[in-house]
Amino acid sequence: MAAMAVMTISCNKNNPGGGDEPTQLANPEYRITTLYQGWKDGAQKNSADSYIYTWNTDGTIAKVDLAWNTEIYSSYVFTWSGNTVTVTDAKKDNAPVCTITVNDKKSAIKIEQAANSEVGKDWKKLEMKYDDNNFLTLVKKDDDVITVQVIDEDGNIDWWGRIGVAENISESTTATGWRKKIHTYYGTVNNGGVHGEWNEDSKVKRWFYETGLMGRASVNIMRTAWWYGIVDGDVVKPEYAEKLAYYPLDVDANNCIKQELKLYDKKEKYEADPATMAVDYRVAFEFEKIK
Repeated sequence: MAAMAVMTISCNKNNPGGGDEPTQLANPEYRITTLYQGWKDGAQKNSADSYIYTWNTDGTIAKVDLAWNTEIYSSYVFTWSGNTVTVTDAKKDNAPVCTITVNDKKSAIKIEQAANSEVGKDWKKLEMKYDDNNFLTLVKKDDDVITVQVIDEDGNIDWWGRIGVAENISESTTATGWRKKIHTYYGTVNNGGVHGEWNEDSKVKRWFYETGLMGRASVNIMRTAWWYGIVDGDVVKPEYAEKLAYYPLDVDANNCIKQELKLYDKKEKYEADPATMAVDYRVAFEFEKIK
């Protein structure tokens, strides 16, 4: 925990590792075929929300089926045409879900959401920015900045920000109004490209991140996530939150995450015995090799 006790504020690195050119980061060798979300306390995967991914031959997402237990209730079809992606729900008479504008790396730079969509909530339009390695760095909701991310020199999310004091917020990652969720990582390569503690303040749901439309995932598998910055009146105090999240490492032989178990408790428990921390949620994954 000693390494987590000191807060380091760094500039947004467009090229992790420094230098004039973006660092060449290895791409994952596997991709998600099914994500099982929210099951806990030993419940079976077939009693969870599940998201089944179908991929195009060029690596872009073709379809995501949303299911409860084994019953599919929405089938989101992604139709690609140049830099525009139209998403419709085949289970609901091809009702519109959202329209996405992508960059040259096939990540969303704008999402315009249809009414009653399950992509996100409380917004009509999102706009995203990325660094040169295609890591998400900033999100605007209906033209207002709502979150930023900073990437470290290893190609991992160093921290992402939540608004603590709105009047001090700007696009700068050094603005004093941000609360920061700081991450640490295992040395294990994230070979399945799982986003881990996704930036929930981006206002899109977890399953959408795993389509690849929100940029690339951290190079390594996440170990901890801990909020830094306590809101006190009109200032954000430089203190850590009482509790932190710990994710025990659980990978298969290919370094793909089998289960993402989030334990959430006081830091004293983490320091003494992480296994005694309370279970917050579980997410399980199935993968296929990228051809």
